Amino acid sequence: MSYVVAVDVGGTEIKSALVDSDFNVIATTTAPTPKADSTGAETVKTIAAIVLEFAKQQSISAVGLVVPGALDEPAGTSRWSGNLQWNNLPIRDLLHAAINIPVAFSHDVRTAAVAEMRNGAAKGARNAIFIPVGTGIAAALIIDGEIRSAEGFAGEIGHIDVNGKYPCVCGKSGCLEAASSTLAISKAYEAQSGKTGTTTEEIYRLVTAGDAVATQVWNDATAAMARACETLITILAPEVIVFGGGLSNAGETFLKPIRDYLDSTLTFQRKPRLEIAHYGAKAGTIGCAMLAFDLVKAAK
Repeated sequence: MSYVVAVDVGGTEIKSALVDSDFNVIATTTAPTPKADSTGAETVKTIAAIVLEFAKQQSISAVGLVVPGALDEPAGTSRWSGNLQWNNLPIRDLLHAAINIPVAFSHDVRTAAVAEMRNGAAKGARNAIFIPVGTGIAAALIIDGEIRSAEGFAGEIGHIDVNGKYPCVCGKSGCLEAASSTLAISKAYEAQSGKTGTTTEEIYRLVTAGDAVATQVWNDATAAMARACETLITILAPEVIVFGGGLSNAGETFLKPIRDYLDSTLTFQRKPRLEIAHYGAKAGTIGCAMLAFDLVKAAK
């Protein structure tokens, strides 16, 4: 049995897991993502410490590293990530230099889509869109059976203008990410209720309990997502749209308003199935482990 460490760097936290070659998650840990770490030094230090702890349990064959933003994946470089404040950062090589273990590097969303394509909700679909909703929002575009990235620039749907109310990290206002991400939902609830520190999970529970403020915030967020999906469906004609990330835990409470909107607005377009990711919020972890094991196999 061999082992890899899957590392998913998000805008809020770094999620890591020790995974065996049967894709069993042996152990997990999370750490806050360092703030304003434009050089990546603190992020690398945090990841290296995590890998060292896992290495005390098992010998690590490779590390899978996934990050958000516009990437040059072959070069191992983050071209731009608004939530991490990275520009042209050679993050893969920085991490490899710190841990001296092979590092597989990819986009967080496209990597999660690998898991869903190989053994999840997008399995068998030739044309699909995978949208995890977390601190940020992007999409993996599966076209004719392959994930298309346009050299790392494609899929940044979080910056589609959905006529939202709030400013976005990209410098514009009205973006999907500023309307429908978990961070945006929490911020909107805080602004409208005056209550600070309310998580998306708590807001979801308030919605199911009938809280008026939470319901309005939720409806605004799902309406913005539905408008973005309408655009994507018209352009890309997916058979299925798969939602992952933390918000996927809301299940039909999240899917139903989007489905109802699309049923009322789509005319000639192919209406896709709307699904929750098979791996849920763990899709990124499993996909990341898959890429790390791909690297191990390629080295043999």
